Amino acid sequence: MPGHLSQRSRALAEIMMHLPPDEREILYKSILIEAESIPSRRTKVEIEAIEEGLRLVIYADDIVSLRAALNSFLRFIDSSLKTIRIISE
Repeated sequence: MPGHLSQRSRALAEIMMHLPPDEREILYKSILIEAESIPSRRTKVEIEAIEEGLRLVIYADDIVSLRAALNSFLRFIDSSLKTIRIISE
């Protein structure tokens, strides 16, 4: 965990998404940019491409920060997947 978060985050969310490999790679590359440039000092986001899809982990100092980051990333993911699937058709 980075130094700007408390030594022990108080809130944590871990989400596993099962995706086909082609969607996984596109989504990973698009969401990674957001995870690396999150503007809050109260949250840290990790995203990892794994065999069966993606793993998203959000660490936060408080539940309010966790909720905000979770809402943002779920919206990023939802809109990205919708776009990928529309273009693929």
